[in-house]
Amino acid sequence: MPQQKKDREIAYDSVLGDLKYIDRSLAVACTRGREAVVSRFRDMLRREGLSEQQWRVLRILFDDHVRGNPPRLTSVDISSKSCIHKVSISRIIQSLEKRGMVGRSASDQDGRAQYLHLTDQGRRELMPMVEEATKIHNQIARDFGFENYEKLLELLRRLANL
Repeated sequence: MPQQKKDREIAYDSVLGDLKYIDRSLAVACTRGREAVVSRFRDMLRREGLSEQQWRVLRILFDDHVRGNPPRLTSVDISSKSCIHKVSISRIIQSLEKRGMVGRSASDQDGRAQYLHLTDQGRRELMPMVEEATKIHNQIARDFGFENYEKLLELLRRLANL
């Protein structure tokens, strides 16, 4: 190991030695940060009868629609983008279908593949929620500082790609 890297690790270890696990755990810090963000959306989601996971699925479909993309996202795609297990995605999509917010269409190329999309009803119901969520996001960015907000997003993207 190069000496410079070894020195950095030793210095890092000595700092960590003075801190409790709970104060230096990246997993705990990420969970606390997530809770600080998600808690601001809870009233809206509760009022609309949506879970946090349902909201993530709907937002992915909404963003895809707003970009003008034809329906091309499968449940596997949504599972990956939303960080929700594929078994849970099936249940979530079924519940959103029952509510009339999400529909399916068959792929022309692969008869087994089904693409998910927001229904007209889903788009109508989601539009005011997206507007409210945008205000909440903007308030979080103001409270945290826009520069910190952007920096944190970039750092978390980089961390996710390790």
